[in-house]
Amino acid sequence: MTGADAAASAPGLATPAPARRSPLGWPATWLFVILTIIGAVVLGRAFGSAVVGNPVAFTTAVILFGIHGAIFVAIIRTVDWLEPEPKRYLAVALLWGGIVASSSALRANTAVESILVKIAPLDFVRDWAAALEGPTDEEILKTLGIVMIVLLARPQINSILDGVVYGAFVGLGFQEVENLTYSLNAVAQAGTDSAAPVVQTFFVRGLLAGLWSHTVYSAIAGAGVAYAVLRRDRSWGVRIGVALLALLVAWCCHFLWNSPLLTAIADVPGGFGVIAAILLKGALILGAFLILLYVVRRGEFAGLAAQLARWRDPSVATPGEIAALRTARLRGVARWNAWVAGRYGARVAAKRLQRAQADLAVAMRDDESAVPARFPALRDARQRLVERGVTDANAERRSTVLGWVSFVLSFGVLLNVFVAVVPVALLLIGVSNARRQHRRADPRLRTAVIMSLVFAVIWLVSFVARAADMQ
Repeated sequence: MTGADAAASAPGLATPAPARRSPLGWPATWLFVILTIIGAVVLGRAFGSAVVGNPVAFTTAVILFGIHGAIFVAIIRTVDWLEPEPKRYLAVALLWGGIVASSSALRANTAVESILVKIAPLDFVRDWAAALEGPTDEEILKTLGIVMIVLLARPQINSILDGVVYGAFVGLGFQEVENLTYSLNAVAQAGTDSAAPVVQTFFVRGLLAGLWSHTVYSAIAGAGVAYAVLRRDRSWGVRIGVALLALLVAWCCHFLWNSPLLTAIADVPGGFGVIAAILLKGALILGAFLILLYVVRRGEFAGLAAQLARWRDPSVATPGEIAALRTARLRGVARWNAWVAGRYGARVAAKRLQRAQADLAVAMRDDESAVPARFPALRDARQRLVERGVTDANAERRSTVLGWVSFVLSFGVLLNVFVAVVPVALLLIGVSNARRQHRRADPRLRTAVIMSLVFAVIWLVSFVARAADMQ
C-alpha cells in the first residue's frame, strides 16, 4: 500500500475537529484571568515587603530557581517530544500552579491547621500538620488547574501523557514559587539580606527534594484527569474513580514526603540518617512516578508507531526509524549514527526527519485533513539525509572496547581535569575509524566526552573553592 492509499483508506483516522470560537470568548478564559489577578495580589501582599526589603536574596533566589525551573521545563518537554503541547497552554499551567494555586494554598493551609488545632492534641498537630494540610488542599488546588486546562484546551488532550505533562507544569509552577517563598522565609530568619540562606534553601529544596516534589505529584494527578477525559468507552463511575485514585496517589506521595515517617533513620548520628531518610522517601515517590511514566509513554508511542507502520513505505519511515522515536535516548543514538556517517548536515536532517515523522503520526491519529501538509518537511529531510549518504536513521548501537575504556576513564576527570583530554582523543579516533570503515561508532564515545565536560566543571569548582579556603 502506498502512502496516498494508506491516507485514503486507513481506518480510524479522526475527522477534522469543528472550528472553535476565539478563546477570549470562553468563560473559562476569563475565570482564569480573574483568578490569576487575584492570586498575584494575594502573593504581593504576603511577600511584597520581603521582596523589597531583601533585593540581593530575592534576586539570587530568582536566578537559582529560575535555572532550576528551566531545567525541569527542558526535561518535561523531552518527555513530551512526540506530540509537543502548545506553549500558551503550558504557560497557563505554570501560571495556575505558581499564582492561583500558591496564593490559594496560603489561606487554605492556615484554615486546615486551625481546624486541626481544635480537634487534635498540640503534639499531633506539631508533628503531622504539614503532612495533612499540604497534601489535602494543595493537591486539590493544583488538580483544579489541570481541569482548567481541559476547559481551555480540550482538543489538546489526546493521550494520558498529555495529562501528565500539563500536570507536571502546574506542579512546577507551584514548586518554584514555593521555593521562592521558602527562600524569603529563610532570609527573614537569618535577619540579613544575603545569598547564603537562599543557597542553603536551594540545596535542600532544589537539589535534595526537587526531583520528587510538586512536579511529580501533579503529574500523577494529571494522568487521572486525562484518563477521565479520554476513556469514553468506560462509564462515568470508572473514569471519575480513576481520576480520584490518581489524586489519592498524589496525596499519598505528598503525605509521605511531609510526614515524620522514617524519623528513626533521621536520628542516626552524623547527619547521614537525614540524607538516608530523604533519599528513601524520594526513591519511593520517584519510583511510583517513573512506573506511571513508562506505562503512559509506551501507550502513546504504540499508538503513533502504529500510524506510521500503516504506510509500509520506507521513504516515510523504516521500521528502525519508527523504533528510534520511542525515547530521547534512542532518538539521540539515531542522530549520532547520522552524524558519524554524514557529519553535521546528516544529523540535522535526521532530527528534522524524526520531527516530521512524529508530526505525521499525530496528524493521522487526530486530523486526516492535516496529513498532506506534513509531507513536504518529511520529503525534504529525507532527501537531505540521503544526499549525506544515510538511508536509514535508525538507532542501532555498536559496542566497542574503545567506547567502554573512554566511558570508564571519564570518571578520572573528577581526580584530575587533564584526564578529559583522553575521552576527547578516543572520540576522534573512534569516529575516524568508523567513517573510514563505513561502520557505526560506539555512542559511549560521545557519552564519555559529555561526562568528562561535566566532571571537569565540578573539578574546577571544587578547585576554586579549595583555593578560596586556603586564602
